[in-house]
Amino acid sequence: MTLQSLKKETTESLLSAGVEDAEEEALEFICAAADMTRHRLMLSFDTTVPNDVVCKVSDYVKRRIKGEPLQYIIGHWFFYGRKFFVGEGVLIPRDDTEVVLRATFPHLDKVKAHHSPAILDLCSGSGILAITLKCEYPESRVCAVEISDKAAAYLKKNTEENNACVDIVHSDLFLCTDSFEDGSLDLIISNPPYIRSDEISALQKEVLREPALALDGGEDGCDFYRGIISLYSKKLSNGGMLAFELDSYQGEIVSEIMSKNGFEDIRIYDDFGGIHRAVTGIYRN
Repeated sequence: MTLQSLKKETTESLLSAGVEDAEEEALEFICAAADMTRHRLMLSFDTTVPNDVVCKVSDYVKRRIKGEPLQYIIGHWFFYGRKFFVGEGVLIPRDDTEVVLRATFPHLDKVKAHHSPAILDLCSGSGILAITLKCEYPESRVCAVEISDKAAAYLKKNTEENNACVDIVHSDLFLCTDSFEDGSLDLIISNPPYIRSDEISALQKEVLREPALALDGGEDGCDFYRGIISLYSKKLSNGGMLAFELDSYQGEIVSEIMSKNGFEDIRIYDDFGGIHRAVTGIYRN
């Protein structure tokens, strides 16, 4: 069997099971099984495929048809050009998170002109925000807080994969506030759980394979925003930034909470589709 015929067969199997983007996923499975880049694959379609690769792809397809996310099956995904290991028990990196990441850059550029930025990432998960910020601002001091044992293990593995020196606090963010001095941080960033509890059951079956701990934001989806703002605002320096990823309907809600707690210059950021994805505010104590 050639790579071309394996791609065709894999795509057809995924299509028949109702998998969207079947051809794209087929390519991802083959690249992972054969340990080759997409570019190399495209140049090698006439190459005969070893039996072990065919067996791996077949196993991947069986798992995918049962509803396991593509990213868990291949064991990694890319965010902002960097590779992150993922698996059961950790939230899958999504391009939407780039909105909140990019929103912090102008602020950090200003801070680094005066001193090394001090950054805290709450609900860090696989570490995509903490690690990316450390890589983009190597002089910064970055700390990541994560409660889940499984997610914390991926967080540690990803710091090593990306050669990022990030301090990891394996704890409940609501119980470790004493680990951070008041007025010591230039940026607090978080992609907290923000799905309303009554909406969890209606999520796609692939999303339901992700940890509920990283999805459920309470009755209105805003439990973590309220808790973080209440407990962590004072950890920011005067002029420090708080940045959240959020769901489309939460921009105004979170903005109002921030406004009532000493934040100014509050801005909501949209993705390319015009949907609210992030909010930032500057703390004035």
